[in-house]
Amino acid sequence: MSERGGAQMEQVQIRFRFDEGDDEGEALRSLYRRLYRDPSLERTTKVELQEAPQEEGAMGGAWETVNILLTHATALSSLAVSVAAWRQSRPSAPPLNAQSNGTTVTVRTDDPEAVRRLLEALSSADNSNSDDSGDSSEG
Repeated sequence: MSERGGAQMEQVQIRFRFDEGDDEGEALRSLYRRLYRDPSLERTTKVELQEAPQEEGAMGGAWETVNILLTHATALSSLAVSVAAWRQSRPSAPPLNAQSNGTTVTVRTDDPEAVRRLLEALSSADNSNSDDSGDSSEG
């Protein structure tokens, strides 16, 4: 995908997951629905819900991650706004872990600018193959 004005970017994959407080994957499914239905992400972002490996003898697997593939620079800001709005609508949501290329940041805030900075850190780490990790206790 090519665009003028420096808006193109390498593709960046981000995985969202909750390590605690997500009863039966309800928060993860809710986040997925929010991101999947967001019209501002429609053309620049691929959103998928990924199932965890099924345990032996289980009837079905649990939802493990929401995978995001950003294909356009403007998608990062749109994604941040959408995640922040989702967190605002769910004040009791557990901390959201975002991972890209071995780097993880934890989103605890519903401030779109703070979420954008965290996601930009992942995007920068992805492009530089950094193993640094970040954490935000804002919010």
